Amino acid sequence: MQPGEQTESEELTLPEIFTRYKDNWIALIVTTRDKNSQPAGGKVVANDIDRYRLRQKLLKYPDICILYAGEPAYPLLL
Repeated sequence: MQPGEQTESEELTLPEIFTRYKDNWIALIVTTRDKNSQPAGGKVVANDIDRYRLRQKLLKYPDICILYAGEPAYPLLL
């Protein structure tokens, strides 16, 4: 999948998502959670190397999880 491409994809686990979309920001519809209610898997609906470009693509989704599939080049503030 090319960066920024939007699609309804198959359900994947987080390790599969991190491998397939390495070093990309991911917009994920969460379908599976772990025992601590953290996302454990889902369907990727958009990805991009720039998280701000995802915003317009995600307006139609009421509940979305955005995560980074890799080690960021800069420190992230949480």
